[in-house]
Amino acid sequence: MLFACAAVAVAQPREYKSWQSHLCDSILLSSLSIPGAHDAATGEGLCFVAGFGKTQSLTLSELWDSGVRAFDLRPAVSDGALKICHGPIKVRISFDDALEVICSKLKQNPTEFAIVLLREESESENDEERALWPSAVGACIASLGDRAAAFSSGMTVGDVRGKILFLSRSHYCGTAKGALIKGWSHSAQGSCEARIVSSAGGAEEVLQVQDYYNTIGHERQCNKSAAIKRFFNIAANAPACVWTINFLSGYSTLWLGIPGVPTTAGYKRNAERQNAYALNCLNEQQKPAVGIVFMDFAGIDAVAGGIWHPAAFRVHGKTLVQTVIERNFAGAGQR
Repeated sequence: MLFACAAVAVAQPREYKSWQSHLCDSILLSSLSIPGAHDAATGEGLCFVAGFGKTQSLTLSELWDSGVRAFDLRPAVSDGALKICHGPIKVRISFDDALEVICSKLKQNPTEFAIVLLREESESENDEERALWPSAVGACIASLGDRAAAFSSGMTVGDVRGKILFLSRSHYCGTAKGALIKGWSHSAQGSCEARIVSSAGGAEEVLQVQDYYNTIGHERQCNKSAAIKRFFNIAANAPACVWTINFLSGYSTLWLGIPGVPTTAGYKRNAERQNAYALNCLNEQQKPAVGIVFMDFAGIDAVAGGIWHPAAFRVHGKTLVQTVIERNFAGAGQR
């Protein structure tokens, strides 16, 4: 099934590496539309594996420059250090180095902020390493000092300029910075009853989340599209204080049909369909707010094929990132 795609018109070219500089300090973070990259660090390259698990073509630095401000990073403890992984596959950048890239961008662009969505990639750990994860991640966040933001109810753009807000799907300890997510959902229905709870305690906000990722087969692809559209509508009609995370990502094929071994080509096929579908939804939707939108192959409109699919995949990632950003400027809210 094909989808026609049209970019949102921009009156003047925007500098996407610093697009948040045009936002008013008083805007609630939860009311923004923010483009995100699923398994963001895979664009840095994967260790010893070809054809599996790669969801991005751009590096973290390139994703930032394209306008991405939400980064899905999945560290695991390995050989006494935090390595970023996608399932059992290690990425060619450590967690510390990935955060350094983001911190460097914030130093260069102090009007900006980043959201880092964390999850322990326990498939890459043994039992001893899993036991170390909460304190290792907490210590890493604490080491950033004021560069890491404390989570509070009613957080605004002004509260996080120049900082990273960590939202973690896995428990960590040893710091009051960031927040934990409770009630994450992988179902096609998603959840409107998840919570973001401050690591310092006390502060709590409602989270609406859709992360249905097993999109193999026509029926599941259709279910994924329906879930994406439903959560765009849910975000647009929710109170400004409610957070929304909407994942466009998913895999449409497995290696030899083996569960848990998604191919890079499968991510490309899913992105070709779902990113285009999301663009159509956004261009039809009148209300601007759509929350945090995580996608595959962000910041690039076409990605190379392979032996079995020599033609390039039209993933619309650059257009989609810019379209999500421009929704923040459809009405009030600019400086």
